[in-house]
Amino acid sequence: MLALGFLGTAIFILALSYAPNVPQIALYYAASSLFSSAVGVSTSFILVKSSSKLRLNESYSMLNFINSLGYLVGDVSAAVLSGFMDVKSILLIMGLLPMVSSVWSLVSVPRITNGNRKAMERLLPGGRGLKVSPGELVTLYLALIIFYVSSGIFNTLYPYGLRVGGLSRTWVMTIISVGMGIQIVGFMITPRMIKVLGGNSRASSRALLLRGLSYFLIGLTSSTPETMIITGLTLYPLAAGIAFSTFYTASSVIVFERLSSGEEGRGLGAITSSLARHTWRVPWHPAT
Repeated sequence: MLALGFLGTAIFILALSYAPNVPQIALYYAASSLFSSAVGVSTSFILVKSSSKLRLNESYSMLNFINSLGYLVGDVSAAVLSGFMDVKSILLIMGLLPMVSSVWSLVSVPRITNGNRKAMERLLPGGRGLKVSPGELVTLYLALIIFYVSSGIFNTLYPYGLRVGGLSRTWVMTIISVGMGIQIVGFMITPRMIKVLGGNSRASSRALLLRGLSYFLIGLTSSTPETMIITGLTLYPLAAGIAFSTFYTASSVIVFERLSSGEEGRGLGAITSSLARHTWRVPWHPAT
């Protein structure tokens, strides 16, 4: 499934470079997103299947550290390449990279066979016999949906709001990149922060308070280009960096710990679909 996710993503990114009209662009982009979501689900599933309860926070933080680093490198690379390459050429390059990942995953990712499945299941949260009512899982998922709806609205509008507010493309790129850089650091220290804050539930709630307060203050004070720069380099990294990395890791592990044996794939699909969470839209290219 991981290799298929990489391959499907590659095929439809390459198709995007030859799309002649907007409907086909929308179709190919949606198909690419579908296959890329399979990558997120598969990597999380492999991680949960091979991590003990005591190491799950650390393992998941490392996975998202890698994800965030990839987002940042991708954003910066796109910004640099757009200065001297057209969009079609960039898409062709980016379409070839997942093909390499597809082959690499087939060669390097260990298989979970019947021989080692039982041993691994003893390490799984779902294999510990934790009884969770369906209502609790529904509540968790509804809370996550509300969070990601609001997060998606903010992260889509924020870069354009900075641009409309008078900041240059360079400043917008700098602010978003700093936020992602702090997020990368955040994932490195998240396991320690969760322990200090008293566990996943308390860490989640406190991270949400910090994130919500930071966004509120950004909206309240960002009335001039100068204040936008100040809040963008202080409050935004707190919200998008430290608070998000803590909340995302803690809330995801809360869900993992409540998945029944045999339900991991479906549950991981529900939680990992949020990986579109911080696909920031950076108005960098002159065409935007």
